[in-house]
Amino acid sequence: MPDNDLSQIDCVLFEPETNVRHLLREALSRLRIQNLQVFGHMEDVWKAFQGGNPDLLIADATSPDSETFKLVQSVRHSLVGANPFIGIIVTAFHPTGALLTKVTNCGADALLVKPVAFRQIQDRINGLIDQPRNFVVTSDFIGPDRRRAPREGSPIPLLEVPNTLKMKATSSFAKVNPQALIEAGIRDVNEQKLLRHAFQAAFLIEFALPAEAGGNGADGKADKLALDHLARVGPVLEDIVRRLPSPISGSRARIPDLAHDLAASVEIARSQGLSGRPPSDPDRLRQSALEIMQALSPDKDPQSLARDVGSAAAAYRARLIAIVAAKSAVPQSSTVA
Repeated sequence: MPDNDLSQIDCVLFEPETNVRHLLREALSRLRIQNLQVFGHMEDVWKAFQGGNPDLLIADATSPDSETFKLVQSVRHSLVGANPFIGIIVTAFHPTGALLTKVTNCGADALLVKPVAFRQIQDRINGLIDQPRNFVVTSDFIGPDRRRAPREGSPIPLLEVPNTLKMKATSSFAKVNPQALIEAGIRDVNEQKLLRHAFQAAFLIEFALPAEAGGNGADGKADKLALDHLARVGPVLEDIVRRLPSPISGSRARIPDLAHDLAASVEIARSQGLSGRPPSDPDRLRQSALEIMQALSPDKDPQSLARDVGSAAAAYRARLIAIVAAKSAVPQSSTVA
């Protein structure tokens, strides 16, 4: 396979350590990357995305609370930059399990463990070009599909998104309309986000209501987990309304009112749970959430949608019960007097 031509790609490098920054700059220059912006401070990286359109980001995240994770999520969710589908490589010294999880969950393509050899950088960039991953969209994630197992609920489709890194490296960038492809990809992601958000709202309600109605917590109040799940419904509904393309027409025209009313009803149910009372009309909450799902997918059978939500909530509940049982089965250490 011939080497990819990286001379035309736009790359942003963030590395706070001066010596490491020089080494990485040298390695990227050896790869003939000419349009290279190198920064040692994160605020400069944010500015680069606000005023530019890179194809590749290579960023340090050695610290678990690194702002790199926020930047990557913002890029993937189209909150900064013009292209949420860029290649993203995170670098770190001695990554922990917690850091590996954050790298995956933020939407990065890959992790490179420092110190990094020239060949490692070359292979990883070529991997993003030659073997790009399709994107997956959930209620709280947008990024390359790195799942090892499917989630509960209805199948989540994979999206083939535009790859400007590959376009430039294979001399096809000038033969297409990259901006049109990016805009189409963003529309596809937004549509999936709407569908996943609607499912998530219904799932959170379905999971929380049995526990809240049962009063499983102290003093007969709903348990904290149920109340926490209900608290997450409002922001999901707000984002649904925000993401609806204008003008809103057809069955979707009802969604803003449905979402507003459901958010208010969920907050009432949550207040009732906090005071030890069961929700006054749990079936209405479920039905309202399903109406939003149906408005977004009028061709889907309502009963099928309800079954998908119920199955996901039941599977999640069973998994939590199994975790609690496993922890309870672990023998406690005892102290001999």
